[in-house]
Amino acid sequence: MRLRAILVGVWLALIVNLTLAETPDDPRQLVMAVTDSVLAKLRAQRPELEQDPERIFDLIEQDVLPHFDFVRISAWVLGKYWRRATREQKLRFVRAFRTILVRTYGTALLEYTDQKIRYLPLRGDPASGDVTVRTEILNPGRTPTAINYRLHRRNGQWKVYDVTVDGVSLVANYRTAFAAEIRDRGLDALIARLEAKAARQSGGGGG
Repeated sequence: MRLRAILVGVWLALIVNLTLAETPDDPRQLVMAVTDSVLAKLRAQRPELEQDPERIFDLIEQDVLPHFDFVRISAWVLGKYWRRATREQKLRFVRAFRTILVRTYGTALLEYTDQKIRYLPLRGDPASGDVTVRTEILNPGRTPTAINYRLHRRNGQWKVYDVTVDGVSLVANYRTAFAAEIRDRGLDALIARLEAKAARQSGGGGG
């Protein structure tokens, strides 16, 4: 799966340093507003980030994570295994999986090169609490990359719970891979592997 393509869309749309009061209630307007913010932030901090790439992870922890529903993402990724998991297993999985996503996408974010973004009409009714914000990343000389964000309303805030890139779902991609591993080795083995990988990435700068 094209994780770097996902990264461009997800982090462009969601790295933002806005307070809740300043965040637009309309999900499409939210994506548009925060995109402007992140572009300005990336341009302003580019020299510092080139000197110290680790700063990107602090930025993500502070500004991005509040816009994701990692519990719902984890539940969808694990599927039936989430329902069977103990509370401790769920907590360990969410913590490790979140760290891996942050490190993977944060590293790729440093490669962003100012692509333009086209916003398409919203899919779904905001009143239902579940919508898809559709965008295209314009790549000079190549076909645009279609990136769609699925958001739901949780505690009065819009949260991302899945992203699709050219029709391929982030959740479905991980769900397929993890289900095979769980069948072969068990949930505890998967969690242990993810925890080890998260520890290596956190200690070694994103490997």
